[in-house]
Amino acid sequence: MVLSYTLVAVFFSLCLFLLLKYRQEQQKNLQREKINLQEIEKNNVILHNLNVCFLLIDKDFIVRKTNYYRLNHLSPDDTLKRVGELLKCRNAVISGECGTHECCKICGIRATIGQAFYRKSDFKKMEASMKIFDRENKQITPCDVSVSRTYLNMDGEEKMLLTVYDISELKNVQRLLNIERKNAISVDKLKSAFIANMSHEIRTPLNAIVGFSSLLATTVDEEEKNMYLYIINKNNGRLLQLINDILDLSQIESGTLNFNYSEFDVNDLLKELNELFKIRLQEKPGVNLVCESGLDPIMIFSEKERVVQVLVGLMDNAIKFTKNGEIRFGCRITDEKEICFYVKDTGIGIPSEIQDKIFSRFTKLNREMPGTGLGLALSQSIVEKLGGKISMESQAEKGSTFWFTLPLQK
Repeated sequence: MVLSYTLVAVFFSLCLFLLLKYRQEQQKNLQREKINLQEIEKNNVILHNLNVCFLLIDKDFIVRKTNYYRLNHLSPDDTLKRVGELLKCRNAVISGECGTHECCKICGIRATIGQAFYRKSDFKKMEASMKIFDRENKQITPCDVSVSRTYLNMDGEEKMLLTVYDISELKNVQRLLNIERKNAISVDKLKSAFIANMSHEIRTPLNAIVGFSSLLATTVDEEEKNMYLYIINKNNGRLLQLINDILDLSQIESGTLNFNYSEFDVNDLLKELNELFKIRLQEKPGVNLVCESGLDPIMIFSEKERVVQVLVGLMDNAIKFTKNGEIRFGCRITDEKEICFYVKDTGIGIPSEIQDKIFSRFTKLNREMPGTGLGLALSQSIVEKLGGKISMESQAEKGSTFWFTLPLQK
């Protein structure tokens, strides 16, 4: 009897020990599962908050798992979608199903993924442009992406893990840098052209001034002296005009050129200029000058000296390139707020291929003619500063008309 009680006690003790052991193992398993779940949750938080879209897809391009919804703060959709449908590719939206649009046949992303499945290989950082449909704004937006892929064989099924990076901002920065680089190259070319052009333009009148000054010092004949003085004075004016153009243009760009506005009569101004232009046309007896000014005063509030500067520049060009015929200049009221000045000649005209560049700096119609190619660029800057615009019409061998408008009141 005592032995029976002893065996029962041993049996219950053993059962109790095994039960305690089982509970300890269960607690350890629960603790391990809890740790594993915490690690999984931690990894999910990290993965879902990376600015990278992960897509686990099969050979039919169906997305089996993704962090797309978490990244875009959307509710998960249990419906299986293909890559294009999930990312809302323009072609998939239009056709209703990814891979059925005719453009899908030439899609670089689909072709690369299909080839990777066939070769059971990986690829990295394939750049492509996509057009994404934005449902909120109801518009299609271009998007640059970089796609990498890892081939996986999971339980005998082929899968592919895609990582999609949005590199639109990076591409935009690259495009801006390329534009800036091209602009820097253009600036360097302009600087080189400026130095070369200025060297030539300054050297030409200086050589004449130095050469004829030396001759003047050794010449006794009065007629020759007068001729040399005339040449020296002419080149002095050319050199001074060159320096003034450069200074004016630099001051306009830096905003330091003064504009002194006043009210003046345009017709009086044209009559004064008519006398000046008659003197300048004395060397070209085959050219007739016509000043189309009216009798009634036309009052304008602007910068008189700068208006004169532009008209003189346009007239000098007309005189330079007109051998015979006539040059007309004047003004007309286009509406209640604007006046138009014009200079029309019957000269050689301007070829159509350079008409769009005629107001660019250092552009010259004839390289053999004196000048810097800055006159029209300077005139355009002045007119725009005065609140107007300048343009031209021309036909080769038939003449040109340059005109600019100004507001009647500032």
